[in-house]
Amino acid sequence: MKDNLLEEIKKHWQQLRGMTYDFLSEIKEEDLEKKLPFPESQSLGYQFWCMIGAQESNLPLITKGKWEGFACSLDKVDQITKKVIVNHMKQADKSLMKALEQTDLLQKFEDNSTPLMNYMILVEHESHHQGQIINFIYAYDLPIPKNWEEKWALTKD
Repeated sequence: MKDNLLEEIKKHWQQLRGMTYDFLSEIKEEDLEKKLPFPESQSLGYQFWCMIGAQESNLPLITKGKWEGFACSLDKVDQITKKVIVNHMKQADKSLMKALEQTDLLQKFEDNSTPLMNYMILVEHESHHQGQIINFIYAYDLPIPKNWEEKWALTKD
């Protein structure tokens, strides 16, 4: 049962993160600097920074049930490009898979949460940023990857 659960979680993350990779493959480098037309808007590139940082920062929450603060490996990079983002995401994916493999997904932590519940926090965060990215897609007429069109029912009609 637990092996099946782990395999389903891995497939789920690969599908969800795969959508992010697909979007990144379709945009241009200069798109990373785009902001939405209101003062509080962060850039499109920020969405990926936050996704990577959340994934890296959630590992202790998933493995130990403890939040140890937010940090993003992209903070140590001078020039953030699509290639750099993808490389950091792939490294974060490897770390996440390793953490999930070494964790009893249904164990109870002190706060009564489980690694599975804490993984779902990460899923919610990734989905939130995909929602933010959809705003950029429509505001800047960016390409809609086929899997985004299907999953999020997006069209440009």
